[in-house]
Amino acid sequence: MKILLCFCFILLSCTSDKELPNYSNQDFLAMGREGDPDLKVIIPTSITEIVVNCNEYTPACRYGLKVIVKNIEMRALFYDRQKDALKAALRRKAYISRNWVLDEVNGEPVLERFAMKYLKAKKASEVKKSEN
Repeated sequence: MKILLCFCFILLSCTSDKELPNYSNQDFLAMGREGDPDLKVIIPTSITEIVVNCNEYTPACRYGLKVIVKNIEMRALFYDRQKDALKAALRRKAYISRNWVLDEVNGEPVLERFAMKYLKAKKASEVKKSEN
């Protein structure tokens, strides 16, 4: 009986329906700095300044960052839920890395390679295909 319970527990824990945990902003920054130690995050100069307007995205992100990687700018958008991130990435034809959307990467070979290698990102359309 114990063997059967252990087998059931192992089988249930190995299902592929589970989402991987979200990346925190510290995790994501560390991953990016591994690929580009000179990576820069643009921060607002005042409390009223908006660097990235999350209302431009549907669904809206929680917060957005402008990031300069290898002297090229991209937007990194943080979402609380991976499903929302995927919806937004599909609409923008952007890259996605779990709960982060990487906008303005598509068509920039340097950023595309960087996003895939260091941020473990994929094109949102590829993620959607693999879910079906």
